[in-house]
Amino acid sequence: MEVSVLDKAPNRLRIHVKNIPLHILNAIRRAAISEVPTMAIDVVVFTVNSSVFYDEIVAHRLGLIPLTSEAALEKYKSPEECREAGEEAIFTEECFAKFDLIAKNPMESGKPLIVYSKDLKPSDPDVKPVYDTIPILILGPGHEIRLEAYARLGRGREHAKWSPVSVAAHKYVPNIKIDPEKCDSECTKCIDVCPKGVLDKKNGKLVVREDKILDCTLCRMCESACPNGAIRIGHRENEFILTIESTGALPPKRILLEAVKIIESKLDEFLDKLREQGVMK
Repeated sequence: MEVSVLDKAPNRLRIHVKNIPLHILNAIRRAAISEVPTMAIDVVVFTVNSSVFYDEIVAHRLGLIPLTSEAALEKYKSPEECREAGEEAIFTEECFAKFDLIAKNPMESGKPLIVYSKDLKPSDPDVKPVYDTIPILILGPGHEIRLEAYARLGRGREHAKWSPVSVAAHKYVPNIKIDPEKCDSECTKCIDVCPKGVLDKKNGKLVVREDKILDCTLCRMCESACPNGAIRIGHRENEFILTIESTGALPPKRILLEAVKIIESKLDEFLDKLREQGVMK
């Protein structure tokens, strides 16, 4: 197997993977979406809400605010251990991080007040909103809101608010074949229509730019534009580009590592069950 990093940013990772079966890469991708745990607000207790927003609308918006979760993976109990505690309103420090929100718009202000994610006051500095400028609600003059919010670890399969990724996708690496016998050396239609500039002319011949091949989107516009059918678009076997974009709750590298660990754990559990049934020694 060969892995190379194509693009790396704080919340984005693109890697080129060779010699890996699609089902294995897809398992990693799906685990990144639905199995890697993050922190998200799960329970909200309202004391005062005189705004025009219903309690459940505010609670829903709070739940969708990404929270920093890297340190939380070691500090808090697993989602399976804490789910029932939240349902029973038992907010222990081993399971939950608490937030307080107190905001009031004086009557004399005469204008609306926007309450942002930065107005949430965390009890744990390691668990806080990733972005400060997410609007939660608007308070009119004389309106007030007071609440306590409790966040816990959860998985995307339970609710999308716990998914650590905004994008987890793979695509095939293109395989562009050019038949020199059919290709008209004077024709440039395929070069002109390619949106990524993958094709070029060199020494009077149509060639594929290897430095651009990974930019190809498999749109097949070049194939359609070629009047002689000299171009055929396919994909390389067991070679893919994997893109992970994080919500900011976890770095993309950590998401990938946790996804692989989870798959390994599931396989180990499967082997243990087989041994229990006497299928394996």
